Amino acid sequence: MRPSLDSLLTQPYPADAASLGRTLEAARAELARNRTVRRWRTQAVWVFTSTVAMVALVASVLLALRQMTLDALLSRAPLFGLLWFTGAVCAWGALSPRGKWLRPAGIVLAMLSAAALVFARGEPHVEPTLPGWVCTVSHLGVGLGPLVVSLLALRSAAFRPVRAMVAGLSVGTTGALVGELACSQGWLHVAGYHLSAWALIAMVEVVVSRSLKSSSYAP
Repeated sequence: MRPSLDSLLTQPYPADAASLGRTLEAARAELARNRTVRRWRTQAVWVFTSTVAMVALVASVLLALRQMTLDALLSRAPLFGLLWFTGAVCAWGALSPRGKWLRPAGIVLAMLSAAALVFARGEPHVEPTLPGWVCTVSHLGVGLGPLVVSLLALRSAAFRPVRAMVAGLSVGTTGALVGELACSQGWLHVAGYHLSAWALIAMVEVVVSRSLKSSSYAP
């Protein structure tokens, strides 16, 4: 059985011609596959777009069912802008080969966005009819699609825990945005059930991304 290029690259430098020949043969076979290379910018856009599309879908359903008014949607525009900006910076930083400065910026933006979500809420306007964990589960549910997109995108680069976490923070804005659309509970509920879903999505991204085999070891 022909050794894979990955296994050969992890071995010590070959000391004889036969080993060097096998390494070259595996490298030529790998290059001959002519895999389609997706640019990291395109992948970053896909990660961000998947979040926007999911939120737009939920908003359309709520408007169609008259569970939300257009005025209520527009009143949340500043928070939506902040969250989408955070998601874009995190997606770009996670996929960029030179995103080491954008990743801390994305983490800081996520923290500021989380604080804004809490401080923008007052006391609950109505008595809750469902347990608080329903919001957490729903936020995780709407984040599954963007999570898959981001995991596939991360396979094109070498695994880095911070890279994966920042990608997860981008994905987590999906649930945070949906929470602004569909939930009218107070700040304590947001801090306990909305932000926990955001953090959990980021942790899942790191754990799953670590277990996936990278298709490239680009920086």
